[in-house]
Amino acid sequence: MSTEPSESNSNTNQTDLVGSVKVEHIGSDTKITYTFKNQSEKIVTVIGGARYKLLKDNKVVDESGVPIKDFIDLEPGQDYTDIKTFPKLEPGSYRILVDWNKTIVSAEFVRD
Repeated sequence: MSTEPSESNSNTNQTDLVGSVKVEHIGSDTKITYTFKNQSEKIVTVIGGARYKLLKDNKVVDESGVPIKDFIDLEPGQDYTDIKTFPKLEPGSYRILVDWNKTIVSAEFVRD
């Protein structure tokens, strides 16, 4: 099992959310855990679910969204975490991007 550090991008001036993503290899599955935290002093209302793109060798191999939620109110300091599991990815270099409320987090990982 290995984890890669997240590469949160620097668009936090546009949003009150900050995100991170963790990659774990569990047997033949790859588990992606992403967290978005309200770093502001006010309640942040997020409408809709997160979207993700999985790229292999810079080509999109999977793209979808989490089922749409009506809205979520995050209190100051509160976070939202979700998990996406990819079973039996082929060997290669991957990059996962998760977008929620215009905050994008990403991580790169390799499957052997």
